Amino acid sequence: MKVVALFFCFISYLFALPDEFDRKLYNEGEKIFEAKCSSCHQKSIQMQTLLKNFLEEDNRTLKLLAPTGNQISFRLKSQIGSPDDREFHLMETADFLVEYVNNPNKSKSICLEGVVKHFDTMPSLKGKITEEEIRTVNHFLYFLEGFNGVNKYYHKEDAF
Repeated sequence: MKVVALFFCFISYLFALPDEFDRKLYNEGEKIFEAKCSSCHQKSIQMQTLLKNFLEEDNRTLKLLAPTGNQISFRLKSQIGSPDDREFHLMETADFLVEYVNNPNKSKSICLEGVVKHFDTMPSLKGKITEEEIRTVNHFLYFLEGFNGVNKYYHKEDAF
């Protein structure tokens, strides 16, 4: 009987563990992104289209002003910290984004040189967006490219 009780306690514990993906926070981040970032950053464009635009057409077709949200999502997860612990990785990427948004510099860019060369350095948003808003946008961007099919923007390409 004790074994059965311990088994149920263990199962309850597993299901009680918080999931790092928070749908409400994701939706709030998306709203902030749309209000404060989308004038320069489009949310998502298919990776194959982006590849063609940058590598074959020198950004003449899409004429993007800045990397797309899904490009940033992929690069945040692949260039910042270690993805082995998602909760910690979310904190690392948020810390990077807070620093970059407040003190942008092309030398700190996480995007590929072949992409960044098409853009001016973004203006600092210090005083125009709060640290909490940036961290909320980070949650949106982190999951924009998807994890285990979390949302419709999930892509498997690793080009950008």
